[in-house]
Amino acid sequence: MSRSLFLLLSGAYGILLFLAMVFATTPTLQNYGVPDVDLNHISIMQFLGVSTGALALLLVLNRNAPNTYTLRTLLLAQALYILAGVLLGVYHVYVLNVPNSTFFVVDSLFRLALGLGFLYFYNRETRQVGATVLN
Repeated sequence: MSRSLFLLLSGAYGILLFLAMVFATTPTLQNYGVPDVDLNHISIMQFLGVSTGALALLLVLNRNAPNTYTLRTLLLAQALYILAGVLLGVYHVYVLNVPNSTFFVVDSLFRLALGLGFLYFYNRETRQVGATVLN
């Protein structure tokens, strides 16, 4: 898979999350296993949805960008953002016993794959720069 296609698909997934988190907040929270949705849950979820949407837009807009320091920074930041979220979610569920659902588990596995994909493309782009410098 090309970097461009990976960024496009990742961005599309982020935009879908944005739409669900901002405009279908209550059902999205319930799908993730939140038993008692209240105004605090909704406001935090919508704030995180806007952040997710902004990052997704960056991915879509930079999908055809040349291999620059800025692009590599975006790839690394996305990898860390996604993988940290997965680790934090696992910690919350398995250590703090926060309620969850099968949807949470499936989504976490998908996000783990996305995070590893970002690390792969970050590593590949960084190696290309190193090979160019050595030649």
